[in-house]
Amino acid sequence: MENSQLPGLYGLVNSNRNFADPNCWGKNQFPNTFPAALCCYMRDAKYAANYISVTNGKPHISEISFDLVFGTNLPNDKLKFLFEVPFDPYRSLVHEAMEKIDLVITEEATGRYLTPLEIKLTTLPDNGTASLPESEYGSEIVVRSATMRYVALGIASRLTVEQREAIKQLFMPVCVDIRDWSSVYEMRPKREAIFSALDKFLLEYETIQKPLVIQPVWKTKGKSPVLADNCLDVFVWSDFALSRLMHTSCLDMGNEISRPQRAALRLVRFLYEFVTQGRVFQIPIYDAMLFGNQGDKEFAYRGAQTHQFMACDRLTRPIVKKDEIKNIVLGGGHKFLSPERRFDAILFFSKDIFDE
Repeated sequence: MENSQLPGLYGLVNSNRNFADPNCWGKNQFPNTFPAALCCYMRDAKYAANYISVTNGKPHISEISFDLVFGTNLPNDKLKFLFEVPFDPYRSLVHEAMEKIDLVITEEATGRYLTPLEIKLTTLPDNGTASLPESEYGSEIVVRSATMRYVALGIASRLTVEQREAIKQLFMPVCVDIRDWSSVYEMRPKREAIFSALDKFLLEYETIQKPLVIQPVWKTKGKSPVLADNCLDVFVWSDFALSRLMHTSCLDMGNEISRPQRAALRLVRFLYEFVTQGRVFQIPIYDAMLFGNQGDKEFAYRGAQTHQFMACDRLTRPIVKKDEIKNIVLGGGHKFLSPERRFDAILFFSKDIFDE
């Protein structure tokens, strides 16, 4: 029987997206809205998320309730899901306009801001791990500049006065004499000392880490376009876990300043200027500290690299089954989907072209 309800996504009753509009199902919106709906569905089904955090400087995976991820125990229909907006409570930390983040959750009745979240919808396995045993599958993650800004903002927002003073003393010896943070020639020889201080910071203050990045995975049968029977799950990265992943690539002191090293230098500068000045100018950090690396991407890691952070039974066997997707995509919304018409995909599905 045809479902008579309007097109929609599970749990997103209150949103700044109108799911009756086909434009809301496009490639620039669905990769954010579907993961939010998946989280709402898993929340009501009493499935926990997989939580990637750090303990004693080492990656640690456990389970976390979606109440903690959302920052509330209010039900989904009492929340509002705002996509691609700034998280206003952080405005007092910076001088310029705030960057948008993928998802901001607020209370529907009061408008009170609850939490900002970045979303990274990824496939499992990626190309690099598809030929490995299923237990070694991994998903690539690409981190953009806005994500790392929110890492810095979130950490800064949670620091006590006493912690600010201690962090100032930690970073001052390696930062106070820097004249030009955007100079490759000045920063190159100072990297090792700065990254060592960042390592100490991440170790000493990991107790304040908080969920930031939602990384849903959708699993296929190898590299085929066929979904696995157990095909969906959600991994959540804390801001410190993401920073620790970034830091793992900072130890190679080649001649060039790599993207992860740039991200680490930016993070240290943001935190140092926050604890010394109380408010940060973002433009000199994120627009001037380029080091020859253009674009919005801060860093990316392939599945073989993220596997050490994400490895668990549910990475091998995701918890949500294929036949549950119809409970998440509602009212015929799937008919509005319009995937990219890629030539490689056309060839893949046009088997008759190559028939002898």
